[in-house]
Amino acid sequence: MSLKKVLVLVLVMSILSVTTSAFAAKARTAAPAAIDSVGVVDRGEILNSHPGLAKARQELTQIARQKENEARAAAEKETDQQKKAQAVQAKRMELAQEEQRLMAPIYRDCEQAVREVAAKKKLTLVLDKFVVLIGGTDITQDVIQQLKKK
Repeated sequence: MSLKKVLVLVLVMSILSVTTSAFAAKARTAAPAAIDSVGVVDRGEILNSHPGLAKARQELTQIARQKENEARAAAEKETDQQKKAQAVQAKRMELAQEEQRLMAPIYRDCEQAVREVAAKKKLTLVLDKFVVLIGGTDITQDVIQQLKKK
């Protein structure tokens, strides 16, 4: 290898070393701030604390009974097994749509409350606490209080 190539190689290695050191130093100083800005929540606890959940579940139970009765009646009218299955499946789809209609505003409220609490606490990331082993600020109770304010 020529002397010129060796010098270029040494120069490139030196530049990479300095750049790597600079990035590593920046990462060390940035890491504590990033860790401090992570929140965690128990989504199930938040959902179960939503003031409108009991009413939505009650309404959904009534709709489920109604759709079950409709499915049974539609299936009894049919003699073809495939048409019976299609009638039952159609009622299941209607039930799923009703569940989506009833639960969407509740999910939206929960997400909005998480966003509001995260903004107040200057959190840049909020994760489900069941996927976090160590760290993060638990804001579940703050989110529940925010939901109760609405």
